[in-house]
Amino acid sequence: MRDEGSGKKRKTGGRAAADLTGRRFGRLVAEYPTERRDRKGSVYWHCRCDCGGETEATEDGLVFGNNLSCGCLKRENQKKVSEQLHRIDGTCVEWLEKRKSRKDNTSGFRGVYRMKNGRYRVTIGFKGDRFYLGTYSTMEEAVQVRKEAESEIHDAFVELYHSWRKRAAQDPEWGKENPLIFRVVKEQGGAYRVISSPVPADPAQSLR
Repeated sequence: MRDEGSGKKRKTGGRAAADLTGRRFGRLVAEYPTERRDRKGSVYWHCRCDCGGETEATEDGLVFGNNLSCGCLKRENQKKVSEQLHRIDGTCVEWLEKRKSRKDNTSGFRGVYRMKNGRYRVTIGFKGDRFYLGTYSTMEEAVQVRKEAESEIHDAFVELYHSWRKRAAQDPEWGKENPLIFRVVKEQGGAYRVISSPVPADPAQSLR
């Protein structure tokens, strides 16, 4: 939308400031300048948002497109992103599908941590819990244990989720009667046990 206003300049604190009165910037309409200035001398303008909210934004922030709403636009975008993600008991399916080796631990591989004694400690997280998978003398052995756990937990969960979701979309009543089950139970010595519902059959396949 075209900005409106006179665009006249006036001197404020040694800096020529534009008259933004009535001009639109995204969802914001500048109403009047305040006494506030940022460290660069840019004037804070009191603005009204299309959603009914009010906020203050600097002239620079408005003119250069850094402030386009009172915050409602950011909240709406965050909600859209959140709605696009699929979470099961706090576990994000998309994250499991796109996970990569992490570089923020002591080994450079996710879930593998080099201890002070030179051995490697292995863990894996799932549904808010962290499972200890043991300690190993070599990096190669530790990484292999972690990869096997990812296959048995993360990959198996994603595969089951997509199969279940597809069947539930085709038959909502079936989905209600057969909730998705996938749990990991801790056992002694770094062992774990996966409890899951069977992979649902494709109705289309059963008709062939």
